[in-house]
Parts: sequence; structure tokens; C-alpha cells
Amino acid sequence: MWRLSKTVWKEKLKLWFKSNISPDAQSVLDAYARVKSFEADLNRRAEAINDRIEEINDHLQEFRRIQNKSNDSIEKILFQYEQDIPAFQDQVPWDCEVFELPYGKDNRMLFNPSVIEVKGERWLIVRNCKIDPNKRPPYDSFSHLTRYRLDDTKVDYSSKADIPMPLGSSRLEQWEDPRILQNGNRLLMTCCNFIQGKTYAHQAMAVLDLDWNLLGINHTQYGKNGHDLPSNTGHEKNWAWFLHEGELHMVYSMEPHVVVKCDSAASAVEEYSTKLENDIWFYGERRGGSNPIRIGDEYFAFFHSSTPWWHGRRRYYMGAYAFEAKPPFRITRSTTIPLLHGSKNNHRILEFPLVIFPGGSLYDEDKQEHFVVFGVNDFQSGWIKIPHSDLLALMKSYVQKKKDPYTATAKGSGRIHPIARVDKVTGTDFADKEVDEHTGDDSYPGNPEKRNTQAVDTVALERQYGGAIKAGKS
Repeated sequence: MWRLSKTVWKEKLKLWFKSNISPDAQSVLDAYARVKSFEADLNRRAEAINDRIEEINDHLQEFRRIQNKSNDSIEKILFQYEQDIPAFQDQVPWDCEVFELPYGKDNRMLFNPSVIEVKGERWLIVRNCKIDPNKRPPYDSFSHLTRYRLDDTKVDYSSKADIPMPLGSSRLEQWEDPRILQNGNRLLMTCCNFIQGKTYAHQAMAVLDLDWNLLGINHTQYGKNGHDLPSNTGHEKNWAWFLHEGELHMVYSMEPHVVVKCDSAASAVEEYSTKLENDIWFYGERRGGSNPIRIGDEYFAFFHSSTPWWHGRRRYYMGAYAFEAKPPFRITRSTTIPLLHGSKNNHRILEFPLVIFPGGSLYDEDKQEHFVVFGVNDFQSGWIKIPHSDLLALMKSYVQKKKDPYTATAKGSGRIHPIARVDKVTGTDFADKEVDEHTGDDSYPGNPEKRNTQAVDTVALERQYGGAIKAGKS
């Protein structure tokens, strides 16, 4: 027995222990082994979790760093937003103010005015727009036109009268943004006409007598403008009218400068188109404003333009320009920076843009002074008096390009770069080269961009740029 090998003895001992150890003791050993295995697995998992927590903490610290940086940027942006430029009354040294009208009464906005003197009396015509507070903009308003007599700039409330414009068979036609002039014993008032959400913006000319009775309405077929409201093939706004040598003319656009001669029924007869090189205006596309007024050998008018401002909204500007008082009506001069800027510090409701929208002017030959009226932030109507000498001092000249009567170029060194102060004060993004095709802000009551339609296609007057052309009557 004692001669057995160690290996055999080990096997015998294992068998003895196996036969003599109780089942309970074996269970304890098995449980202990499992515990040790679980402990080892738990440690591995804990290490993995700790590694993950450390990774998450690193990400969290980076997120907090970015968040703090973003908060600093947001605070700076909000600070600039809250500062904004002053109200228009504090932007210039000239007399200017808001007309005292019942703004907000019955949820009404009175803005985008025009002005005229008739039979020795001065009249203000405003867009009278009522907001429905229970509906979301922009489909929450209805506009018509109201007139007030002025004593210089003071409103005579007792003279208030609505202008009897037709509502059409739908009873839904609206009228906005009037421009008015006198032709003999007739008043010619052009307006933007539309049915909210159903038609394009349409240009129409109301013919009234000197007692403000409506005699008829002319519809000029030109561009995308049809022979009536449903016939438009696109939006048309901001046409400015004037009389040249007793004949009716219309400034269709400023860039290029397109002037259309019309007959007594406002039908297009002849078109003149001139273009600009080395332009000197950097605040968005210039669009029509007040009707041109002849002073000497030039016509002077006040226009508007806009640039992106905040959260999809735009800031509007007012400038002035002049053009020759003879065909092809080439632009002769323009302001290079705005006369007025739209400002958040003027009264503003909802989320409307910051607007200065000139719609009419008068010229006092004795005082040599311009009296300009304009809309303010799509809510109020304002006025300003600008001495003609001051206006000329703020304008740069364009000169006719040699051997090309249909092209004008900025006089002097050419393109004038915007100064840093203008960029800082206005917040204008001069790097924004996007062409803004729409004719109003997204929140603008009755925004033409919201007026979708299946308009009947009409044959518009053919237009050719680069020279004056003859065209048949529309």
C-alpha cells in the first residue's frame, strides 16, 4: 500500500474527501466560487461604468463651456437688440413727429399715409387697418382708406371720412398704401388692391373729383398687373405717378429705373429704361415711395428699402433720389445713407418689422422745404420737414455714361464703401447679398407672399431694357 505513487494517493484522497464531505459543505464551496466570479465580473463592469462616467463628465464640461459661450453671445445680441437705434424723431435735426391719430382704438392701425393739397386744404390719407386679435397674423386684418384734414401737421378729427372704395362682388377687396396727385379737376389715387389670401397684390388707380367722390377706377396692364384684380400674374406694388408736360407717367421700378408714359386712361404707351453702374446705395433694393415732384430740371422723390434685421423680420429705410425732367428720365442723384431708419424704439405691435415707409410729399417753394409723410412700424403715421438745401447736401450725383444715354454711373471714385459707424448703428448685414423678392415682411398684414392664387395669365406689355421703346396701348 505504501508503495503507491503520489498520483494514486492524490486520487484516493480526492475520492475519500468526496465521499466524506457532506452535500451542504459542497454547496457552500460552489456558492463561494460563484460569488468570487460575480465579484470579478462586477469589478470589470464598475471599471467600464467609471470610464463611461468620466467620458460623460468630459462631454458635460465641453457642453457647459459651449453653453457659457453661447449665453455670452446671446446676452450681447440681446443687449444690441434692446439698445437699437433711436426713434426716428431723434435721428435727424429736422422737425418730425408722429401724427396725433387714434392709434389702437378698436384694434386699428393707421399707417402708410399719403398727402395732398386740394382747394387750399391739406389732406392726409391713411391706411386704416383693423386687426382681429383672435386670429393669428398675417390673416387677421382688413384695410380701407380714411382721410383727415391737416392744419400744417395738426389733425382735424372732425374732418374724418372714409374714401368710398369698392369691395367687389366678394365684399372682401382691401385697399392700402395710397399715393395721390391732382390732374386738373380730378384726383388720381393709386393703391394696392387685393383679397387677403386669394389674389396677388394689384395696382389700381381711383379717379375722384375734387369733392372726393369716386368716379371710376383704372387698371394699368403692365408687368404682372392685369386688367382687373383676378387677372394679375404676380405681385405689383409701389408704383409712383407724376405728370410730365401734362401727361401721366409712372415710375415702375428704380433698379433699373423704368418710367412708363401712359394715356389719360392710365394705359401704357411708351417705356423708358435706364440703368445704374457703380451704385451708391447699400441698404437693399430701392422701391417706390412718394410721387415725384418737379423742382427745376429734376424730379425729386422719397423711396424705401430694407435689409434683414431680426428673426426673419426686416428693417426699412427712407432715402431720396432725383431724375431728369426729360426722357429717358435718367437718375441724377441719390442719398448714400438713409434719411430715416426703422427703429424698435418707435411704437411697435406684435412681431411687425421696423418700418419707415414714405408714401407722399409736398414741396413748399417759398420755404424750399419738403414735407414728407410715412408709415412707422406698420402702426402709426409720421411726418418730417426737410430743407431742400440739406437734402441736396446729402445726395451724391450720377452722371451720364459717355456715348450711352441710358446708363448713369456714380460721380467721383465710384463705389462708396459703408463706414463702420453705419454698420454698428444700424445693425445692417452688408455681407447679405440675398435678393429679397417679396414685397413685405412675413408678419405684414396682408403680406402679398401669403396671397396664393391661380391667376389668369394675361399678355403684359413687352418691356425691353437698355433704351426707350414704343409700345401699343394695352
